[in-house]
Amino acid sequence: MIVNVAMEFRSSLNPVRDQGFRDTCLAHASSLAHEYSRQSIPLSPEYLHFFATGGMSGGATIDGMMRALRKHGQCTEADCPYMSADPPAGWKPPAGLTVFRRATEPKNADVMAIEEAIRAAASPVLGIQVPEPFFDPAPPWVITPTGSVRGLHAVAAVGIGTFGGDKVILIRNSWGTDWGDEGHAWLSTDFLNQHLIEVFILTHEVI
Repeated sequence: MIVNVAMEFRSSLNPVRDQGFRDTCLAHASSLAHEYSRQSIPLSPEYLHFFATGGMSGGATIDGMMRALRKHGQCTEADCPYMSADPPAGWKPPAGLTVFRRATEPKNADVMAIEEAIRAAASPVLGIQVPEPFFDPAPPWVITPTGSVRGLHAVAAVGIGTFGGDKVILIRNSWGTDWGDEGHAWLSTDFLNQHLIEVFILTHEVI
């Protein structure tokens, strides 16, 4: 069996990123969604992660990310490049940069809400649990919900389709092009019913 693609926009996105060993998945997923909303050059997950966490170590919360997008926004990747390791204590992004702010809207954590957002030209950000099959997807790249949960993660949804008669959602991950289908995979409806936690979209630009 293969996935029957209804719509997807991976080809119009900036290159797949690799967050490395840092807890920055939510900043990467949100950056992709922001770039898609603006049809822009790469934006800085480093800048966004700093303000979403208040400069603290560890991962951001979705509430913190939504506030940071609206209040602080993002500069371009060129102005504040991503670091392979956590910044040193006391590090802050450069001041005085041009930033782009975006309002956000929480959505129901279900497949229908994700599909509606994609069809409305948004890239929803998904907060998910990650079971064991997520770490090593294989063709046809449809991830099932089996196995023990090994943590929390965030990805961006970038397409919809069907597989064996069931709805599937295409995601872009931030683990480099060696993961999945060059950084992409499909989440089954069963996967989302069991492991989807939160969903939000980016809406209008904030001046």
